Amino acid sequence: MSPRGRLPVLCALLVLAVTHVSSDCPPDREEQTHNEAKLHKDLLCAYNYDFRPVKDHKEAVTVKIRFAIKYISFDSLEETFTLHSWVAMTWKDQLLSWTPSDYGDIKETQMESHEIWTPRMALFNADATMYQSDQIYTTCLLESDGTVKCVPHVAHSGICRTSLRSWPYDIQNCTLYFGSWMTTGEQVNFTFYNKQPVVQDDYQDGPGWKLLHVVNERLPGKYSCCPNSTYPMLKYTFVLKRIAAGPAAIVVVPSVVIVLLTVVSLAMDAKDNTRLMLICFSLYGHFMFLTEIGYEIPKHSSDTPIILLFLRDSMVVTLVGIIETLFLMYLRRRVTPAPDFIVAVNRLVAKVPGKYVIFTEFDPNDSMDTKDLTGHSSDITSDSPPATVDWPRFALILNRLNLIVVLFIYLILIGTYIPRDDY
Repeated sequence: MSPRGRLPVLCALLVLAVTHVSSDCPPDREEQTHNEAKLHKDLLCAYNYDFRPVKDHKEAVTVKIRFAIKYISFDSLEETFTLHSWVAMTWKDQLLSWTPSDYGDIKETQMESHEIWTPRMALFNADATMYQSDQIYTTCLLESDGTVKCVPHVAHSGICRTSLRSWPYDIQNCTLYFGSWMTTGEQVNFTFYNKQPVVQDDYQDGPGWKLLHVVNERLPGKYSCCPNSTYPMLKYTFVLKRIAAGPAAIVVVPSVVIVLLTVVSLAMDAKDNTRLMLICFSLYGHFMFLTEIGYEIPKHSSDTPIILLFLRDSMVVTLVGIIETLFLMYLRRRVTPAPDFIVAVNRLVAKVPGKYVIFTEFDPNDSMDTKDLTGHSSDITSDSPPATVDWPRFALILNRLNLIVVLFIYLILIGTYIPRDDY
């Protein structure tokens, strides 16, 4: 035999020698030959986990899914929703069935998921910044009829578009879509368990959020591009409610207090600087409050929290109140005779039943004790008050009208912009 022909023979002998040496084990460490080991060996013999476990390629593998929810975390600023759960998967593997009587009456056994075919369920709206595998890695329970049950612990992180209009009493609907990227519904058919597709027995609420309920729906996945194939999806909608006790104490209650401060200042008479100082302090409080709650209110949202709109409009009302206060102070200091229409308005208001609500400083029906230019007091019994009184009276009328308008505006703002806890 030539040297070239001897080389393959020598390589084969070397491989046999290495295999023989590696297989040498002590007598007490011989390969197990009990029924369960034999069953595993027979089941995995010539088994290929790369292909669907069906004998006819036209048949579909029906995979039933159940989520046992454990924990949910939601970041409204980053708009990410993370679901921690045990995902129960059940399907039938036609290539992993056996007769229990042939293996010591073994009716079920355990196998690692990487040794057998497992469905690849992906999250369609997953957070791209986090790597999330669509394969499962766990220990599965295998029954004699080929039924496979796997319950891996999986954390799914998806994108959830937030709606913060009713902050801090907002309710978020976060939806996760599950399915297969490549296989069609005619190959792998994902569906729900017939009973309890979502289990919340051991669920615990995450920080700042309370889970109200979960809605599951199976989408058939029919598209115009692929009329002969379907791509079914499992849709889970999680309805979350923000725990608003803390944000409400920081934002909502101070907003109402600032409004009351503005209303009280506008109810005061403008005869001195007390009203002006109080309403200026209210405007300053609006600015300071907006600055402080800017750290609490989320800004990156598709819509603006209505509590911000309320504070914006309240600030405008307060600013108008300051201008109106300066104008009333100007009217009270006028000494020139008032025009006839102002005198007529004063007399008309003095005859209405609610005159004492408007004229808190004057009694229009009683004679007034005033002082003339010489400093001597003189009793004026005429029906017409002195000219210098018409301006303060008219200022009181304008003040009460302005207060009514402001109260009406705030009622509209509170009914429109103050969020309410409806749950």
